[in-house]
Amino acid sequence: MLAELSHRELIKLAQKKCIPPLLAKFHKGQSGGRVCVIGGCEDYTGAPYFSANAAALMGCDLTHVICEHNAGTVIKSYTPNLMVHPYLRMSSTKSDVDMDEQRRKINLLLDRIHVVVIGPGLGRDPLMLKSIKDVIKYILEKHEGKIPLVIDADGLYLVTQDNDVKEMLRSYPKGRIILTPNVVEFKRLSDAIGKQADSHTEMGSLIAQELNCIVVEKGQLDKIFSPNGENDMLTNNEEGSNKRVGGQGDTLTGAISCMLAFSRAMYDFKICEREEKEEFSNDKTLGNWIDYAMLSCYVGCTITRECSRLGFKAKGRAMQTTDLNDRVGEVFAKLFGR
Repeated sequence: MLAELSHRELIKLAQKKCIPPLLAKFHKGQSGGRVCVIGGCEDYTGAPYFSANAAALMGCDLTHVICEHNAGTVIKSYTPNLMVHPYLRMSSTKSDVDMDEQRRKINLLLDRIHVVVIGPGLGRDPLMLKSIKDVIKYILEKHEGKIPLVIDADGLYLVTQDNDVKEMLRSYPKGRIILTPNVVEFKRLSDAIGKQADSHTEMGSLIAQELNCIVVEKGQLDKIFSPNGENDMLTNNEEGSNKRVGGQGDTLTGAISCMLAFSRAMYDFKICEREEKEEFSNDKTLGNWIDYAMLSCYVGCTITRECSRLGFKAKGRAMQTTDLNDRVGEVFAKLFGR
C-alpha cells in the first residue's frame, strides 16, 4: 500500500511508474500529455494562468485554457506558450451569441484532452457555472468519465451547491475526480454531504467515499484521502513556507494535472514497452488507477511545497505567486531529472 511507503519511496516510485521517458519515437502530446484548464473570468485572470503555466513547466506538451470572453486577451498577454480559448460567457452576455456553437467548440477541444482542471478564476456567475456543469456531464457521457477532472475554487462551490453535479461525480470511475479544497472549502464539502464524523480524518475519508473521488485537503499538512477508505490516506508534510499567496493552490492544480497526464500515458495509453522502463517495469506496487492518481497528487503537493519554500527563501515576505510558480520546472528537475 502507498500509505506504508516513506516520502523518498513515494517519489522514487512516481519516477519509476508514472513519468514517461522522453523517447524520439513519441509525437507531440503523447508523452507529456494534453491538459486543459477551464476558468478565468473578467475579474480573475491570474488563477487559470498559474494553473496552466505550472502544468506547462512540469513538462505538459500542450496546455490549453478555456476562459470567459473578456478574460481571453488578458491571459494571452501573459505568455504565448499557452493556447487560450475565450469560449465561456457570463449571464450578462448579449443574446446574439450562439451558445450552441460555443458549446460545440468546447466539446471538440475536450475530445483531444487528457486531463481537465475546473475552477481557477471561474467566479460564480450562473451561466459560467452552467457551462462547467455541461463539461462534467459531457465527459461523463461521451468519455465514460475517463478524463480526470481536478476541481478547485469555484468549481468546488458548484459541487457543494448542485445535487446533480454531486450525482455525476459519483458516476465517474474511482480516482478520476480530484477535489483540492482548502480548510474553508473542506468545511463546505463536509456540510454538503450531510454526514457526521468523529474526527477530521474520518470526515475527509467520508467525503472521498461519498463523492467517489480523491480529496486533496491543502493546509499545514496536505492530506490526500482515497475513495477506498481511511487506510489509504497519504499525508505530505514536506517543508513549504508560512507565507501564503493567492495562486499557490492554482500551482498545485497545474502540477497535479500534469502528473495525471503522465500517469495516463503510462497506465491508460501504455505508451512504453516493458523494457523501456528497465527493471522497474516489474514493480507491482501500483496496482490500479487510484494508486496512480493518489501518487500523482502526492507529487503535485511535494512540488508546490518545495516551490513555496524556495520562493520564500529568495523573497521572504515579499514573495508573490510568480516567485513560486516559475520554479515548477526547476523543482521537477531537482526531483526527477530532465
